[in-house]
Amino acid sequence: MRFIKVIIATAIVLLGIVFIIENLEMLKLPIKLRLDLYFLNLESPDIHLWVIILFCVFLGVFTASLYGLYEILTQRKTIRQLKHNLDLLARELKQAGVVAAAEPASAPEPAPPPVTE
Repeated sequence: MRFIKVIIATAIVLLGIVFIIENLEMLKLPIKLRLDLYFLNLESPDIHLWVIILFCVFLGVFTASLYGLYEILTQRKTIRQLKHNLDLLARELKQAGVVAAAEPASAPEPAPPPVTE
């Protein structure tokens, strides 16, 4: 599975490099970001488009990493709970074995004789 992940990640990086090379002229254009609210107008200095795209990519990677971290933490919690349950069941099984060994072995009741007519 890791091998497939490496291949997919490499393909995505290569596609990104091809995109950058093919669109280098357009990616160098300066852009101003504006936020126009009724009571506040904000405007950024000139930023190259490639900087904005790179920021968005890193923001996506960061968000996906946070989700992965959350999944790992919930899995660890589940594993801890399952190990605790397994320990409890092992103790109960051990106690049941000790109790069964301590009881005297009673002879099984004989089967009733078959009915003949």
